[in-house]
Parts: sequence; structure tokens; C-alpha cells
Amino acid sequence: MPQTSFHFLKCLRVLKLQDNQIDAIHKGTIQGGIHAGLEALYLSFNSLEFLNIHTFMDLPSLELLQLDDNRIKRIERHAFMNMDVLKKLDLRGNKLMAISDEAFQNLPQLELLDLAYNQLQSLDFSMLDQVGTLSSFHLNVSHNALQQLELNATRGRGGEMSANVKMLDLSYNNVTCIGHSYLRPVEQSLTHLHLSHNRLINTTREVFGNMPHLQWLDLSSNQLAELDFDTFRNTKMMQVLLLTHNQLSSIPTQLFRPTSGLRVVDMSHNKLRSLPDTLFTQSGLEQLILSHNLLSHVPVSSLGAATAATLCELNLSWNSIVEVSSPDVFSRFKSLMWLDMSHNRLLRIKDSTFLFVSRLSFLDLSHNSQMVLETRGRSFKGLEDSLLELHLCNTSLGSMPELLLPALRTLRLAQNRIQDVPVEVARSLTSLQQLDVSYNQLQPSALSRMASLRTLSLSPYDHVHDYSVPEIIQQNTGLRNLHIQVLENTDLEKEMLGPLPYKVRNITLSGRGLTSVPHSLFKGIRSFRLHFTLHNTSVETLPHSLFEQMSWVRNLSIDVRDNSLHSVGNPNTGEFPGVLNTMFITELQLEGNTWTCDCQIGWVEVWQRKKRQYMCQPDKQARVPGCHKISAEQDDLREARCENRNNASLIEVLKLDVECGWGSGASANSPFWVLGVTVIFFTSLQVNH
Repeated sequence: MPQTSFHFLKCLRVLKLQDNQIDAIHKGTIQGGIHAGLEALYLSFNSLEFLNIHTFMDLPSLELLQLDDNRIKRIERHAFMNMDVLKKLDLRGNKLMAISDEAFQNLPQLELLDLAYNQLQSLDFSMLDQVGTLSSFHLNVSHNALQQLELNATRGRGGEMSANVKMLDLSYNNVTCIGHSYLRPVEQSLTHLHLSHNRLINTTREVFGNMPHLQWLDLSSNQLAELDFDTFRNTKMMQVLLLTHNQLSSIPTQLFRPTSGLRVVDMSHNKLRSLPDTLFTQSGLEQLILSHNLLSHVPVSSLGAATAATLCELNLSWNSIVEVSSPDVFSRFKSLMWLDMSHNRLLRIKDSTFLFVSRLSFLDLSHNSQMVLETRGRSFKGLEDSLLELHLCNTSLGSMPELLLPALRTLRLAQNRIQDVPVEVARSLTSLQQLDVSYNQLQPSALSRMASLRTLSLSPYDHVHDYSVPEIIQQNTGLRNLHIQVLENTDLEKEMLGPLPYKVRNITLSGRGLTSVPHSLFKGIRSFRLHFTLHNTSVETLPHSLFEQMSWVRNLSIDVRDNSLHSVGNPNTGEFPGVLNTMFITELQLEGNTWTCDCQIGWVEVWQRKKRQYMCQPDKQARVPGCHKISAEQDDLREARCENRNNASLIEVLKLDVECGWGSGASANSPFWVLGVTVIFFTSLQVNH
């Protein structure tokens, strides 16, 4: 790209150069003296490898700079400098291995520096010089190769070095150790620190004990086996602490004494058999998550009276709790609104067990397979006016329980032995909108009296003669969301044949019994937009012909994460969004499969280019266009893997190895239009009056 390419465009405001093959940006290509009005510059998905000194400097109006998904390996000193209003700098998905000192200089209003999905093995805050001093600066270095964070520059110009980082994300690295002074340059400014998915084994006061403004600390998915009792000695403002997915078997009694504002504590997925008495004494705790531990009783004594009085959410699922001895167990939980005791060993829910938690709106007692309920709904006495959602899956129910809960909106009864919904039960659940009766042997007429349903989950059974989902739900005219959970091996060909209610716009298929998806699946859809989810199935391919039956659908979103898929055909029938009588995908999620990355899936790259071109809508909170939702979608493509390319990231394979067109993955007579060979840039000229 010649250095003078844009010198004649003096009124340039937005410049889109993404999805080309630009391999260098020379100093002076974009100049503040010429491009003083430039607000947004898009250089995503090019071939840039290096950013030299003064590549981007003195641009007084630039707010957004997108450099994601290039091949940048190194950033030199002063590559970015003197951009007073720059708010977002995106370097995500490059090959960065080194960043020089003061690479980012004088960017006072920078709100986000995104360095995620690179190859950085070290991080020194000396790369930042006067960055984010006037903003809530977020530095994202997740998904890199950081290991031991031992050394950092301790002195800068004029004395002790500091960086005004408010939010620091170091998650998804390989960090095993953090030096005592490593975080010192940022410990006075940090409000949010993310360290999840690393390999830390302990916490100490020297690392975490002197952050006076820290509000959010995420240490989940590490290898923590112990916590020092004085870990948070001077970190008194903490509100959210996430310790899930570690190896903790005990918690120090004094751990939370210094913190007076805790609102959320998550200690799920550990090895806790008990909690110390009076572990929590302060008021204000709202959410306590203790699921997937080894608790044998409700830890009432661990919560002081002030703490229990403010607690809103308590998750005790996946433990070994045998009983709730009396209503007094919950008598101090005056504010409790959400209680999960699923996957325990509860044997009986006695009369009026929840009498004193009159604000409870969510209750999950599922997967207590030997649990017995009192007759005439007495187990739920006191919840008549508050309970909105009740889960009783896999609780050995032989019939629909009698529930005097007129406010109930969601009821989950999967994996029981229910065959019918009696008239009196249907009449008593006047507010019910979501019902899950999957893995029950329902009679075809069982749901005909529940016209208010909006969401329904059910399962077909081979031994039921002429089992037809469209016939079962034909009276449920308000139905919007349909979830079919497949227990036995089937392709749903006969079960899904027929028109669905007009308002159905969300179809989910799940269950390992599902081995293929019938070509006629979507023939009964009569909505202009559809969200299709395929989850935890044995399906290996979704052919193009499957989507040809969507005669009504114009906007399609697809979520096929976590299946056995190797290929998916191109569902698009329109060259771009909004073409009359055609369909265009608005969202696509592919992670958690074993993709064969060839031209059967190569259409995804061209579709992504089209989305970046046509669907980057203006950000309502900023004057410049943005592609924030598309960025999250690209991360899904980073996590999706190609089995035939040594498990490489799908997005990298599409960028470098697979060269296919828009017609790939489609039938032979589908339109073939290759956007990738077209060089596109967009300019918005400001007319001076």
C-alpha cells in the first residue's frame, strides 16, 4: 500500500481496509496533519507482521483502531503515540511475542487495549506510558503463553513506576507463580483482576493483600490447594471473589475478616466437606455458590445473622446433603430468592419446609432420586405467591404433583414417569409458560389444555404409535421455543413431520440418541426468523439440503456447539443481508466439534467477511461504527478446532490454508460469489458548510 494512498482524502472520518492482504503500514501513511478528522480505522484480517516506531501517531480524532487477526509479531517503541481520544485499540488474534518499552505512549483516554489470543510469554507494564490516565482502562492479555510473572519494571521516569490499569485480564494462560512485587505498578489502581484458567497453587498477602480498590477477583480454574489466612489483609473493598474449580479442602476462618463489602462468593467445584463457623459475619453478602463439593449439611452456622439476612442466592447443588431437618434451617434467610439443592441425597421435603423463605422465587430439587414430597403441595407451603420457577427432574414422580402455586411460570419435570397432565393440575398452573417434560412417557393429548405455554421441552418414544410432535403441540398456539431431547436412537424424521405453531422461532435438539437431522426438520417452520440449537448429540453432518426447507425464514442464527460434527453446509441463500426472499445467517457458533476443515466449511470465512462489511452497525454510544458482537463470534471460531489440521484453530486455518468461495458447502447450482478477491474500503466524507 503506497504511503500516499490516502493523502488526498483530507475529510476522511472512517476508513475500512479489513479483509485484504496489506502486509505493511508505513510511517506517514495516516497523518494527523492530513487526516485530522479520522475517527475509526479498520485493518482487521490483513497480513501485517510488524509495527514500527511512529506507525500511528498524532491522530487527534481517532477513537477506534482495529488491528485484530493480522500476523503481527512485534511492536516497537512509540508505535502508538499521541492520540488523545483513542478509546479502543484491538490487537487480538495476532502472533505477538514481544512488545517494546513505551510501545503505547500518551493515550490518555484509552479504555481497552486488547492483546488476547497472542503468543506473549511475558508482560511488562513499562510498555504503557501515560495510557488510560483519564479513563477506566482495561488491559486484556488473556489467551497468551504467560507463565511466571516474576519481574516487572519498578521505576519509570520521575520515580516509582505505575500504570493506571483498572481492569487486568490474565486469564487463560499458564501462570504458575506471581512474584511478590509483580503487580505493584497496578495494585493501587486495580478494580478488577482476572486470573482464571491458570496453574496457581496458592495465594499470599504479598500478591493480593495490598489492593485497596480491588472489587473483583477471579481465581477460578486454577490448582489452588490452600489460601493464606491473611491473603486479603488490606484488600478491603472486594465485592466479588471467584474460587470455583480449584482443589480447596478447607477455608481459613479469618479469610474474609478484612473485607466488609463482599457481595458474591463462588467456591463451587472444590473439595470442601465443611465451612468454619462464622466464616461470614458482615451484612451485604448476596450470592453464595457452594455447588460440587462434599458438604453433608446446610452450612447455617457459617453464616452470621447479619449475613444470612441479606443472602439472596444460595447454591448447594451437587453435594451430599441428606435432609433439611426443619423449617428453622432457613428461618434466618429472610431475603433468599434463589435456592438450588439439586443433585444431593435428600429423602423427604417435609410439610412447610420453606415456610420462612417467603420471597423464594427459584427452587431446584432435581436429581434427588429417592425424595418424597408431601401430598396436596404441603412441601411448598408458604411459596404460593412468590415461587416462579420449580425444578423436580428425576425425583421418581409417577404422576404430575399437585402444586398450589398460581404464580409459577417455569416447571421442569424431566426424567420421571409422568404420562398425563390432569385437568385440575393444568387449571391450577394458570401462569405457567415454560414446561419441561422430556424423558417422560407422555400421552399425545397430555399438553392440549396448556395453551399459555411459551417454552416446551419433550422427548419422543419409539413405542408410542404415530408419535408426532406437531400434533402434540398443535393446541399450544403461543409456543415460541421448542426443545426436543432425544433418548433413543432416532433421526426424528416421522416425529417432526408437519406444520408447527406459527410463533415457534427457536428449535433445540439435544441428546446422544440423535444421530442425524432429517431434511424435513425445518419444513414446518412458519416464522421469518429462527434460532437453531444442536447440543450434545451424535450428529456428524448438517448438509446444505437441510436448510433448503426453510421457505419462511429470512434471518437464521445457529448454535451447534458440543456435538460430533465434521461438516456443515452453507445455509445462506442471499448474497448479503436483506436481499428479498432470501436467507442470511446472523449468528454462528461452532466450538466443541471435530471439524474437517476443507471447502465444505470454507464458506464460513466469506460469510464472516460479509458480516464485517454489511452488519457492523454504528455503536449507539459512540460516533464511530463498531463490530463488538462479531468479535465474540470470532472468538468462537478461534476455539473451534480442525481435526484434519492437527487440531489447529478454525479461524487460523480459514485465514491461511483453506481457500474456498461463497459456494462451498452448498449445492452445485448455488450462487458462487467470492468476496475475498475484492478490495474494499469505505470512506465517510464530512462536508464542511
